[in-house]
Amino acid sequence: MRGDLEQRVKAVLLAIVENFIHTGEPVGSRTVSKITELGLSAATIRNVMADLTEQGFLEQPHTSAGRVPSDKGYRYYVDARADSVPVTADTRDMIQDALGDPSAGLDLLLSNTTKVLAELTHFTGIVASPHVESTRLKMVEFLRINPQQIFVVLITQSHMVHSRILRTSEDLSQEFLNSVSRYLNDQFVLKSLVEIRQQVLESLAEEKEQYDQLLAHVVRLSKRAFDLSSQRALYVEGQSNILNDTHDIKRIRGLMRALEEKIALIDLLDHTLVESSVNISIGHENKLDYLDQCSLVTAKYGADEQSVGAIGVIGPTRMDYLRVIPIIEYTARALTQSMAQP
Repeated sequence: MRGDLEQRVKAVLLAIVENFIHTGEPVGSRTVSKITELGLSAATIRNVMADLTEQGFLEQPHTSAGRVPSDKGYRYYVDARADSVPVTADTRDMIQDALGDPSAGLDLLLSNTTKVLAELTHFTGIVASPHVESTRLKMVEFLRINPQQIFVVLITQSHMVHSRILRTSEDLSQEFLNSVSRYLNDQFVLKSLVEIRQQVLESLAEEKEQYDQLLAHVVRLSKRAFDLSSQRALYVEGQSNILNDTHDIKRIRGLMRALEEKIALIDLLDHTLVESSVNISIGHENKLDYLDQCSLVTAKYGADEQSVGAIGVIGPTRMDYLRVIPIIEYTARALTQSMAQP
């Protein structure tokens, strides 16, 4: 559609979506005539609403009721209203205060991020920890526990701290382990963990006779120390908000189970990593069945060359997108800046 008709249809649709977001009540033609300044008769508005319903932008819950947006209607609204409301100074301060001191560790930083998202949006906040493969080494240290066990601590440039206990058949002295730590720190500092592990695996393929005792142990220990592929975490806050968003017990149980299992949600969040800005999945656009009446608003954090993860919120499709989107966007930027601090 073109010209005045297109603009009028667009105005009616946007007015219905916006009114329903704020009231939760089906919108009738009389309400549309009051909240728009189109100068259209009630009959004309009813015809426009009927056309929008036929095209799948609106739904009619009951025969005598007004209209409510469909997933397609929400999608049109979000795409058309890219001029989201700026984050207020108070909200910015609240986000900055919540992130706190990044030197306290990434775990606390991501946990606080999840809490502030839930508090500001009143939805369920979710944050996926960075992809380990892209994190860059700051320091690694091996500590002798006993003749058969070594405690390894690995710290990344983005303040991630990984620790694990390695079992060994050889009794290595702390002095020797210090030499291993110094060698790795000298050779691999600022390199990504995937680069380090690849170089270690390549070293294993070469003749062991080439290596002295130190280098042989470096290869064996670091192969296990840098194998962190399974260490992804999902931080969740505001699960109780789901109870306010839906009264479908089966769907609530499914969402709770998804939040507990985490893997599927981490996979959903990872799809955000290819986006340059905020990503919004509405209703049936979500790949999880239990999210078919929810919207997922996400954004990635971290620079391209550094560790990258994603943050977001799960809420009803009837969320105030113009308010939520800039909160997610600003929080992701603030988290990126916080992680970049030395």
